Amino acid sequence: MHFLALLLIVFCLPAQAAFSITTSSGDKLDIKVWGETSRGPLFIWLLNQYGENKRADSLAAELANKGASVWQVDLLDALMLERTAEAIRNMDGGPVASLLETAVSNGRRPIVLVASDRMAVPLLKGLREWQLRVQSGTTGKTADQRAVAGGVVFFPNLYRGTPVAGEDPELMEIVAATNMPLMIMQPALGSNRSRLSGLLKTLHAAGSPAFSWLVPEVRDYYLLQTEKPRSESLQAMAGKVPMPVEQAIRQTPNQLLAAARLLAASQKPAKPLAMRENAQKASAPAYGLIERPRQPAPNFSLTDAYGKTENLSQSQGRITLVNFWATWCPPCVHEIPSMNRLAAAYDKKDFGIVSINFKEDPEHVLAFLKRVDVDFPVLLDRDGAVSGRWRVFAFPSTFLLDQNGHIRYSVNTAIEWDTDEAKAVIDSLLKEARAAK
Repeated sequence: MHFLALLLIVFCLPAQAAFSITTSSGDKLDIKVWGETSRGPLFIWLLNQYGENKRADSLAAELANKGASVWQVDLLDALMLERTAEAIRNMDGGPVASLLETAVSNGRRPIVLVASDRMAVPLLKGLREWQLRVQSGTTGKTADQRAVAGGVVFFPNLYRGTPVAGEDPELMEIVAATNMPLMIMQPALGSNRSRLSGLLKTLHAAGSPAFSWLVPEVRDYYLLQTEKPRSESLQAMAGKVPMPVEQAIRQTPNQLLAAARLLAASQKPAKPLAMRENAQKASAPAYGLIERPRQPAPNFSLTDAYGKTENLSQSQGRITLVNFWATWCPPCVHEIPSMNRLAAAYDKKDFGIVSINFKEDPEHVLAFLKRVDVDFPVLLDRDGAVSGRWRVFAFPSTFLLDQNGHIRYSVNTAIEWDTDEAKAVIDSLLKEARAAK
């Protein structure tokens, strides 16, 4: 089915009248229903932190067209929570468990929870809370735990928060307490692709029959993508290849149906796992330049979009700012002008900037450089290996190195780089370097 036809399904097959349920805590959840039927699987789709969108509607409509049912729920809106990462990570599993109770009591089977990004956290908590309710008998004697097949999570962010740049992220405690079946839909170009094996290892250790499906040539949030990267658009117009995002979205309904069958056939755990309740809270984000323990920066040898090779050792003897970024990251682009001004404020023999682009092709980066002035080298980390060695979790992430190539400061957000505060840090490193000569 052509991608545009998939979008038109929204108008050809409108959602049925919504209904509401009241959770055990007294909260009211409004549920938007697509293709209500007792024959196919039921997908309970937890909308992400950005709320309703036409892409989610089109996917729900296509699933309904294939014989499934979809319940869409915006938990943040229903619970009147801020649309923030902290609010999502600190949400308990009660509302999701109540959704499962309602679905099971209506005789639905199999039931599959679906979420993306940070909403994977309340999904896992909801599965475990459902297990606890079944174990305690509060769901009723007729509750069939086998009716809940498990969950499908797209590009999940199951970490306690964004760590200080250069530190490994910490998985939420709920991951190690999840033994229900899971399918992880991981974009091949996603920022957490290199962490997939670690996530699966933790789930498998907990007893979860967790699976992964690598989605080729797309990035995180591909289900929400509305703009086409220039290089991909040119290829598509030339008839060379279908748009990777278009192709991935077109395949998503069938992937979800296949995942539902696999999860339904997977062995279900006898009981939920114990969990340290005080470990569920999200960690507070770290902002600004943070002083780091002095350690040698991982070396690299990368080419830029023009084919010129550079390595970190070329920066020895001067203060160096190493910036990890991507063109699809608005904060990354926003800080480029201030970085240009910062570079111009110092002699090149004393201070320099090197930027490392994450998993983008040379044609796309060149097209970007024609539109945006960048006054420092842009190197290409095509496979993300260098970003992995530097333990980059968020974009942008930036490291400030001394004259010996040691990491001294880092920042995991965009900042204005030509401020007096930032210059004072650089000046202190320059003073230290001169004193050491």
